[in-house]
Amino acid sequence: MCMASATINGLSGTMLVPGLEVLPPGGARAAVHMIGESKFNEASFKGVFAFSDDAEVAIIKRFSIDGKTDQTDPVFAGKYKIRSNMAVAAFIDPNEDYQNSVMLLNGLPGNRVVLGLGTNIAMNENQKKAAFGRYTEKGAVVDPIFFVMGASLNLDPDTTLTMDYAGNDFVVGLRHRFDEALSLDFGLYTPDRVHETSRYVVGANFGF
Repeated sequence: MCMASATINGLSGTMLVPGLEVLPPGGARAAVHMIGESKFNEASFKGVFAFSDDAEVAIIKRFSIDGKTDQTDPVFAGKYKIRSNMAVAAFIDPNEDYQNSVMLLNGLPGNRVVLGLGTNIAMNENQKKAAFGRYTEKGAVVDPIFFVMGASLNLDPDTTLTMDYAGNDFVVGLRHRFDEALSLDFGLYTPDRVHETSRYVVGANFGF
């Protein structure tokens, strides 16, 4: 069984949505993802570490790569596997314009299908964004309740087709594993209420 890979948003899972599995105890993944339209304009680093059979934590750092000066604080996330088909995950975002997110995940083991229901928690009225959740239009406040879906299909022993819906973002992706230490990600974001055109994501996962 291949070690799970880190998502764009952090924690292990498909491309966007945390999965039901956790990394092996003591296992760690580091990953970088870049997102853009005609050129890449945003990126993120993340590290995921499992300290038991049922729990893992992640640190995520978002940043701009198109010349903008938008310093962001690291995001902290955690996932606890309740049983083989159920997990809970939380994202604590200290940035002034982002809300925290908590979700309950259910589905088929192995991340073949993962469905989740969650809530975004705002600490003040300036927090309009979140890593998960739907927007009615660009600039609107993210919905307080959200639905997520992640699915994966093995095309061959080393290549996986993924589909993720995170409330606003929908991504179809491919993940190819060269070995336990390296996998590459490629995905396509479809247009949505915030982004009028498609975006691409490329990334790499490194195992330790």
